[in-house]
Amino acid sequence: MRFRAWLPFLLCLAACTSRPADSSKITLRNTEWNHVNVQVVITRGANCDDRGPDFVSSQEFVLQKDESKTFIALNGTSICWRHDRFPNKPRPGEWSGWSHAIPFPGEDTATDL
Repeated sequence: MRFRAWLPFLLCLAACTSRPADSSKITLRNTEWNHVNVQVVITRGANCDDRGPDFVSSQEFVLQKDESKTFIALNGTSICWRHDRFPNKPRPGEWSGWSHAIPFPGEDTATDL
């Protein structure tokens, strides 16, 4: 009887942690700066700046020191990211160059900014 009480919770937990079969996870970590602005682009193309038909999505956020953020890349997409050019003295719109990862389906990767 106790198992039945936990069943809805376990099903919800499994649904919340599942991801598409043809996908990969990329985790970005900030191990260096107190905080840093980050921009991430998911695309099917090679040009991270292009917002044409290959563009999937983008996101800007702040990562505190020793914080990480994970993204799911569907098969056929790649993930680009960049951060403040001068993280200790950030200026709006001044970004580092792009870093670019093309993950293999089912492969999970973590990297420092």
